[in-house]
Amino acid sequence: MTLLSLLVQPAFACGGFAPIEGALAASDAQQALFDLGADAITVTYRARYQGNAADFAWVLAVPGRIDAVAEGNAEELDAIALASAPQVEIDPASEDSGGCGCGSSAGFSKNDGVRGGLSDTGVEVTGTGLAGDYTYTTLAASDADSLATWLTDHGYDISLLRASIEAYVADPLDYEFVAVQLVPDAPETADNGVDLSPLAITYGAGSDGALHAIFPAKLGVSSTVEHVRTEIFVLGEGTATLSGWEAVANPDEVGGHTWDAVGPDYVDPSGIYYQHLLGYGGAERRMWLAFAGTYRTDAGERWLTRYDAIVAPSTNSVDPSFTDSDDRTPATTIVYLMEEGAYQTAFPGDTAFGILGLLGLTAWRRKVRGA
Repeated sequence: MTLLSLLVQPAFACGGFAPIEGALAASDAQQALFDLGADAITVTYRARYQGNAADFAWVLAVPGRIDAVAEGNAEELDAIALASAPQVEIDPASEDSGGCGCGSSAGFSKNDGVRGGLSDTGVEVTGTGLAGDYTYTTLAASDADSLATWLTDHGYDISLLRASIEAYVADPLDYEFVAVQLVPDAPETADNGVDLSPLAITYGAGSDGALHAIFPAKLGVSSTVEHVRTEIFVLGEGTATLSGWEAVANPDEVGGHTWDAVGPDYVDPSGIYYQHLLGYGGAERRMWLAFAGTYRTDAGERWLTRYDAIVAPSTNSVDPSFTDSDDRTPATTIVYLMEEGAYQTAFPGDTAFGILGLLGLTAWRRKVRGA
């Protein structure tokens, strides 16, 4: 059995891209890691961006008071993605199948170290600084029009984000915002995009006094891409429960073997998994519970949960939220590859699968080419 992520290169990005002065800004995937603490949450986003990197801009909504912004730990994010990746088993009927079982702060500066009330403009700049390749400004706002004006005046084209920004400003949790740009001398991206450095945001409770692990999916609801791929990782005490979207994890069974996705051995497993997620998602707000299990960090053993989804951008009209639990039931996603003849016997008449799988593989390769 092998890890699916060994077969492909990661390609990720996050909703909330806002072109500067009309420049191109495109993205079709997103990844986030929520590290749940007792008094704060650190969420790390990693972006794959397509466009002119010097014109890159990013707006993120945060459901609580922002305490710090820093460059994220790319190696840690890679390790977590690898440890939770779907596994591949060759021929589920075969008895000889094997088995296998945030960055430092940089330059965060608050206004005098103490926050006062919002200015007469309805927008308060609560911090500025550098985080790796990024310059950022953290903002609190009581008026959506004022926030839109601030962003526009500072070069952010929020024409596709305005409705979502208005919803976050009106939310009773009192969202705050991080407005991000690349350092101006950043080069243009490759033809099919570039993986940018992760960005880590640490924040506290919302206005209700509670911590909230909420992914701001609504920022990507107006994206012009056909589908958006989302991978969410949560480090906590137990399996993170999902709200707002439906959690799905229902493996079928063939020849006494449970499986999550299955296909003929001439189809790359990444294409099989792509179509598997698309079949459960598409126009439905569904996330696949891809992994739940122990994960060892520098601070000790944690419980890692992973959710995957591929949906149409319009499906992101509701934000998924994640809550820690005391459930420690392990879960692993298995992609089974069957010999062509055995697959045709087990799934007679399913001649379209190979084509669908290859289409999924084509889509995956299109995202990672040049990475």
